[in-house]
Amino acid sequence: MYPYYRIWTFHGETRELHSKRIRVNVDQNIGQEQGISEMLNDLTNKRYTKSNEEGQSVRGESSDHNRQAQNTKFQSMLNELDQELYPGCMKFSVITFMVKLLHIKVLKVLNLWSNKSFDMLLQLLKEALPNDCKIPESYYGAKKMLCDLGLGYEKIHACKNDCIIFWKDNEQADVCPQCNEPRYKTDKGNGIQIPHKVLRHFPLIPRLQRLYLSKHTSNEMRWHKERRLDVEGVLRHQADGEAWKEFDKQYSWFARDSRNVRLTLVTDGFNPFGNMNVSYSTWPVILIPYNLPPWKCMKESFWFMSLLIPGPKAPGKDIDVYLQPLINELKELWSTGVDTYDVCSSQNFRLHAALMWTINDFPAYGDLSGWSMKG
Repeated sequence: MYPYYRIWTFHGETRELHSKRIRVNVDQNIGQEQGISEMLNDLTNKRYTKSNEEGQSVRGESSDHNRQAQNTKFQSMLNELDQELYPGCMKFSVITFMVKLLHIKVLKVLNLWSNKSFDMLLQLLKEALPNDCKIPESYYGAKKMLCDLGLGYEKIHACKNDCIIFWKDNEQADVCPQCNEPRYKTDKGNGIQIPHKVLRHFPLIPRLQRLYLSKHTSNEMRWHKERRLDVEGVLRHQADGEAWKEFDKQYSWFARDSRNVRLTLVTDGFNPFGNMNVSYSTWPVILIPYNLPPWKCMKESFWFMSLLIPGPKAPGKDIDVYLQPLINELKELWSTGVDTYDVCSSQNFRLHAALMWTINDFPAYGDLSGWSMKG
């Protein structure tokens, strides 16, 4: 905790919350395994009832079947969490060890650590540790373990000229229908087909639903309406602004449920290689839920990267091509909503979301809006 941090009492932040944060920071390295365990418990709703007062199932039959399948998968993960890395190991379980190892791999200072060398390290550890060691044998196996935790993403191939993404109607196409460029380039060494560009899509809907699977974040998502101090003429949160209030007047059905999510979209290009001599631009598209109090909505842990648009050049006016998967999710969230379980009320509700703002510089604003920001 920053020693000169000023408590935001006028925003609703309490001194008790501040003291809790200090304790959390002191003990942040203690009980990491317990944190992973709690995350899995939240995903399976093990601690919360699934039935209403009449004893009937809260969800429909198909949803119950899906939940049972998910619970089976996460129960397997919980068993692995309880499983020692090797017999007698008191410091690590299989999952906590792999989470730490993968975290080291993605650190910026180690970004030259190749997948092949990671495989070699795992194989060496496999030989060095006792025979009963349960670590995976490859980087693929380690990533699959995290995907089972719901931390995966979808790869969508794109045209080299940014004409289309090979998705939905074009999913099986091998040639771009607009410019006739091939979907793949061929590696002459081994004949493997490699896509020219790959868009990475991190589904938004499951992550919004997860906010209501934890009792802590579920309560905080109601803060803007149930605990925010509404003082005339004072701007402390987006909910105090005219845009928020006018939106509530026009769409009263949306404002009626404080759990419906207000989103802002942030995007800009950056050079992932950190070398100014290399001309390369990758565009992350990030969404931030503004239901949360100001001291939480600006924390990186609540920033959801939805898309990672590939380089080597900026998408420019063709950014709408890459935004299609996100727009598809936003349309569903606005029009029909998604069935979501809320642990605080122990029942389902229809979750809706609205994209209310964008944060970007003028060139990016021009690309997103389709307007000219030059001349």
